[in-house]
Amino acid sequence: MKKLILKVFEILSIDKIIQLLILITEKIQIRRYEKLCNCKINFFSQGNGGVVLGGDLSKFKIDETSHLKSNTFIECTGGVTIGRYFHTGRGLTIFSTNHNYSNASMIPYDEISIDKPVVIKDFVWSGSNVTIVPGVTIGEGVVIGAGSVITKNIPDYAIVGGNPAQVIKYREIDEFKRLKKEGKYY
Repeated sequence: MKKLILKVFEILSIDKIIQLLILITEKIQIRRYEKLCNCKINFFSQGNGGVVLGGDLSKFKIDETSHLKSNTFIECTGGVTIGRYFHTGRGLTIFSTNHNYSNASMIPYDEISIDKPVVIKDFVWSGSNVTIVPGVTIGEGVVIGAGSVITKNIPDYAIVGGNPAQVIKYREIDEFKRLKKEGKYY
């Protein structure tokens, strides 16, 4: 009986139908988010998982030229602003709020939520599986290596990587500015 059911599923391509239904539900969820945050969200599927936006979506802003990919989680309560031409790999995680662990009343933390905005400026490229913590500003033209954890502000044009992320080097700034002036964006 089990073999028969598997054969029927194979013939009917049930797995492909289920994948299509998952993609459709992800697109519906994106449309709901767009209405709640009053912005256009470009989502590119790159494997399993959609986009999850949590917290106060009225504090989430993303430029219409930027995009998000599969397995993205963004907690918006502290405010998240993403500039123009932001590109990311799958697995982006952004937190804009944290627990208060620095107190004398409870451990490991108390009921107080500490909100700190995250700002990602224009032309940032983030690799896959990057985590950004509350209160961070990522400068213009920054490149973030895959798997990095961003725990502090990143200056314009820096190329960073690691946990915690460190500046490895800088882009060719004059070349970057020339391309920007000429409007050569991807």
